[in-house]
Amino acid sequence: MKEIERKFLLPKMPEIALQSPTCIRQGYITKSRDSVEIRLRRKGDTFFMTFKRGQGLVRDEAEIRIDEADFNHLWPLTQGRQVEKQRSKATLESGLTAEIDEFSGALAGLLLCEVEFDDQAQARAFVPPQWFGADVTEDGRYKNKSLAENGIPEN
Repeated sequence: MKEIERKFLLPKMPEIALQSPTCIRQGYITKSRDSVEIRLRRKGDTFFMTFKRGQGLVRDEAEIRIDEADFNHLWPLTQGRQVEKQRSKATLESGLTAEIDEFSGALAGLLLCEVEFDDQAQARAFVPPQWFGADVTEDGRYKNKSLAENGIPEN
């Protein structure tokens, strides 16, 4: 399956209606030099293993649910490559959904927003609201895997 999304830095939390946040813990089994990401994610009380390939606007993605025992068994393999964040969602005027991630721990203070699209034309035509910051879709330093390994990028 293809994932088509754009990612933006946020200068601050928006003053709009947000859904209740979900706590997300994720870690990466693979290292940044690997072309395929293998990610473990706990989202609330649900557990996933995700495979991603590519960078930028369009990426290949496959996700499978796993049970808590498998997650706990594999989690130590992600040591040194983990992130924790609170994810809130907001519906934009366009009807699209903005997923807002507020990071904690070593990444505290970082706010990112992702918007997923049905196709590349829709993604390219998207005009972000004023409260969005810089578009970092093509900046690999803002991939969660890179953030987990290297921390918040310096300008």
